Amino acid sequence: MDKWRFSLVPAFLGRLNDRFSSYGKARNLAEKFAVAIEVKGAEGLELVYPSDLDDIPEAKRLLAQYRLSVSSVNVNLKGEERFHLGSLTSRDSGIRREAVSYMKKGMDIAADLGSNLITMCPLADGFDYPFQSDYTRAWRWFLDGVGEAASHRTDVRVSLEYKQSEPRNHVILPNVGVALSVCLKVGMPNVGVTMDMGHALMAHESPAQSASVLAEAGRLFLVHVNDNYREWDWDLIPGTVNPWDLVETMLYLRLLNYSGWLVADVAPFRLDPVKVCSATYGSLVWADKVIERIGLARLQRLIRKGDPINSMTALRKALLS
Repeated sequence: MDKWRFSLVPAFLGRLNDRFSSYGKARNLAEKFAVAIEVKGAEGLELVYPSDLDDIPEAKRLLAQYRLSVSSVNVNLKGEERFHLGSLTSRDSGIRREAVSYMKKGMDIAADLGSNLITMCPLADGFDYPFQSDYTRAWRWFLDGVGEAASHRTDVRVSLEYKQSEPRNHVILPNVGVALSVCLKVGMPNVGVTMDMGHALMAHESPAQSASVLAEAGRLFLVHVNDNYREWDWDLIPGTVNPWDLVETMLYLRLLNYSGWLVADVAPFRLDPVKVCSATYGSLVWADKVIERIGLARLQRLIRKGDPINSMTALRKALLS
């Protein structure tokens, strides 16, 4: 498969933190670029606004120097203290305006850097306790904010990444159905969805089915690849825990003619980031090779017959050949 392109998130190439400790080496943006080009298959970066993009000329210089593209601009509406009680759904109308302004600025920066896409995961928007959120108002504020941002310019797409929880116990976009509902309610063609494989697994979805549902509606804008044990967002190397989900997802991305970016949303923590990200690329290539060994047309025929035993037998034989 040669339609997809492989991208990295620079944040995972530097210092990482969890609730108990810090891991890895602190690096500035230039140092992260230098690490990124060591990763096998890397063609682009998902740069984060504002943390990676406080100096646009420097970002442009680094992109040109290392011959990397911007797969998307990731607009961070959760990290700053002002957004801790919500961004697009904050009770403070001023904070909501700031959140929309961040999205608009991210869109302008994306276009300036040669990309037509921003992605945003509204992890600060949600609730932790019963009777904490006015769900009706929060939903309306969210729809209005997304719609206003998307109206800023039609040449840049707005991709919404869903996730069940973290840091809020309940995030406003918990699953593929709610995310697609936002797209349809806003009703603008440049509003779509980032499907993070790990987030889909957390929501007990089939990532392949989720991709299919989004693509059928014309809303599959971006794919983040990773893995987990379905109870937490561990951001592991894709295919290490759920290899069949990876193969099935890569199969359907082919069938859906997905030609966008596959972004390594993996957290190295105790491991070398170059090895982890290179292994991520290797997992994607491996999954493609499994499909090629069986044959795309044959796999389609097996699936349409509805006999999973025959399908799995073919897959196991492909691994042994």
